[in-house]
Order: sequence, then structure tokens, then C-alpha cells
Amino acid sequence: MNYTKIIFKILPVPAIILTALILVSCKGESDKTGEGNSGAPVQVTQPVITDMKDYLELNANTAFLNKEIVRATFQGFIEKACKNIGDKVKPGDILFQIKTKELAAADTVRLKLGNETFQGSIFIRAKSQGTLTELDYHTGDFISDGEQLAVISNPSSLIVKLSVPFENSSKINPNEKCEITLPGGEKFSGIIEKRVPTVDLASQTQTYLIKISTNKEIPENLNVIVKIPVKIYKDAITLPKSSIMTDVTENIFWIMKVVNDSTAVRINIKKGIENDSLIQILDPKLSSSDKIISKGAYGLPDTTKVEIVK
Repeated sequence: MNYTKIIFKILPVPAIILTALILVSCKGESDKTGEGNSGAPVQVTQPVITDMKDYLELNANTAFLNKEIVRATFQGFIEKACKNIGDKVKPGDILFQIKTKELAAADTVRLKLGNETFQGSIFIRAKSQGTLTELDYHTGDFISDGEQLAVISNPSSLIVKLSVPFENSSKINPNEKCEITLPGGEKFSGIIEKRVPTVDLASQTQTYLIKISTNKEIPENLNVIVKIPVKIYKDAITLPKSSIMTDVTENIFWIMKVVNDSTAVRINIKKGIENDSLIQILDPKLSSSDKIISKGAYGLPDTTKVEIVK
């Protein structure tokens, strides 16, 4: 029995048309699904030949090179502290007024100093210009002769103190340029001015003094990062970091190279140096015309069909 004829006899003409449209639609969806299975969508890049710099990156901290230690010149009590922490001072400014212990015991002390009568009060004055960064004693405190009372720092003498492991000291030379990064990412250029001819006994590090090229006011004891170029690799073959795959141990690295515009194959590589965006490829030797997957390679098998998209 011909069921097709029976269906067309039973169904009215509009129903037949509707059925045909549904069948065509299903076929179209099937065709689209087939197109989606043509390959994994990926983006590709090509190796770039450029010069690469190898950097030594170390932690450092800021310090004021010029400081005045203000000391007591007499034994007694602080009658008045004339400045506070953060105040700017200049040579001759009165910092402290000290009352001798004899005057504190009796107001009858009268000593002759040349044409002046000594009445038991000593004035401690600043000898240099700068900012008062430490204040160790306050009004009413008893002090002894020679004790540290305060510290005046000169902000214009700010330097970066870099402690370098001694085995790396041969890579760093005075007058070399470097890059200093502050917390937050702000960067400045610097010049290595001096090498201190001693090594810390405990850490076996040698200190270098770096001058910062900026007018920005930077505080003391700030932790910074110093990058010093130590070697330049000419005509290095590089790829973007996004092109490099690795295992969980980060001991094996590979790329996915596209061949015949539709097939990607895994190729193990040997890395060289790297910077913020590029990685040097030491092995195998890549050509600038090679197509390497830059996006979409994660999770792909060793050999797979791909579709290059933009």
C-alpha cells in the first residue's frame, strides 16, 4: 500500500505546504550543524623576530642619603619642642629649648658667658635644610648630653638602596640605566650611581645606590622593584605569551601550529627569555610565515581540525 498517497489524500493542501516547510527547515538546521563541525574556531599569529633584553629584577627600598642627627648638647629637661614631625626646617631654626637640671632644681643658677648671662636654658638649632622625619623626645622629657633628639632628612637626596646577591654583582655596573617600579605600577628611570664596597655578613648581598629621575615626592622606606638589563639577544624569534601551552608542572611547553590552513598539530618547544608580552622560542626554529594558534588552543588534542577566524 502506498502510504504517501494516502497521506496526501487525507491532508488538506495547507497542511501539505506546512509539512514541506518544516522538512526544509529541519534540513537547513542539519546543514548548519554540519558546518559547525568543520573545526574548532581559533585565532592565529606569526612569529616575530626582534631584539630581546634579559633583565635582573630585584626588590629594593628608598632612603634619604643626607640626614642630620640632632643631638643634645647639655643634660637637662626639654622645656619646649618647637617643631613637629613633617615640619620643614632651615639652618638656624630653633628645634628644642632645654632647661638644665640645675635650673630645674633651683631658679638661682646664674652663670656668666662672656657679655651674656646664662639663665639655664639651651637652644638646639638645625644645621641643615630639610624635613623633620623623626622626633624622639617631647616637652618634659629628661635627656642626657649627646642623646639623639630628632632627625632632619633632605628629600632631594632620595635614592634607592638595592641589595644584590654577590653572585650577580658582576652583571651590574655603575652608570647603567635601570627601571624602578613603585607599588601601584608607576615607573621611573634610574641610574646606578655607586657600589658600596662591603657585603652584608648575613645575606651576602652587596648594596648599590640608584638615583631616581623624577621630581615626584617619594617617601623613605618604600619597597620598589628594580629591573636592570643584563644581556641583549639580537634577532630573537618570539611569540605572544598566549600562544604557549604548558602542563600542570610547568616543565613541558608547546605550541599549536596550523598546517594546510585547517589542521593544528602540537609542537614541543624550548623557551628562552621573556618579557611582559613575548617569549623567546629557542627550539624548534620557526619561520615568520608560520601560523601559530594564539587563541583557542587550550584543551585541543595533539592533532585536530581547526577553523581560523578573525
